[in-house]
Amino acid sequence: MRFGWMLALMIMAAAGITAGPAVAHPHVWIDAQVEVVLDDQDRAVAVRIGWTYDPFYSLFITGDMGLDPDGDGRLLPAELARLQGFDMNWQPGFDGDSHVSLDGVALALGPPEDWGATYDDSGGQITTTHLRRLAAPAAIGTATLVVAVYDPGYYTAYALLPDPKVTGGSGACRAVAWAPDLDAADEALQAALAEYSADQDAEADFPAIGAAYAEEVRVTCTAP
Repeated sequence: MRFGWMLALMIMAAAGITAGPAVAHPHVWIDAQVEVVLDDQDRAVAVRIGWTYDPFYSLFITGDMGLDPDGDGRLLPAELARLQGFDMNWQPGFDGDSHVSLDGVALALGPPEDWGATYDDSGGQITTTHLRRLAAPAAIGTATLVVAVYDPGYYTAYALLPDPKVTGGSGACRAVAWAPDLDAADEALQAALAEYSADQDAEADFPAIGAAYAEEVRVTCTAP
């Protein structure tokens, strides 16, 4: 888990230090697991996404939902049942922060389904999973299928968990994680913020910089 920025912001808040616009985002940290589902023709048919929320946000969610009222850090079966689907009530137009493309051409995803939620008593973290079906099967062939998980407005920062998965298929396809150039992303963020006027609220109108920080899963297949 990578929560260095969150810890720094919490320390700054405790010390009464005000963070500038460049460090005001993100607010939520999520570790994302990506699984690409293939059919028997090595066509991508769905992606399964897992979100593990940072401990601070997990605590906020359980508190806001009135879970764990005794504060022992454990959820009873009935409380865990109430947690199921809590983050699946998406607003119209929300894309789920999951973006799939094939050689640069965006592929449409269906609504979330087959979702679930678990709670790690030892770490105090919520993990949820959901499936998104592609609108049509996508033959990978010699192309590269890319799954990027990011929030365009960078309110949420996603970090990919290692070892992305490929399930189904002939066994000829593999997934690898790819990391962005963070220095270039920081420069793009600073350049975007430099365009703001002195009276503009960068926090309320943060630039759509999330894609620059996006980690990706890239799926390729060898010839049969």
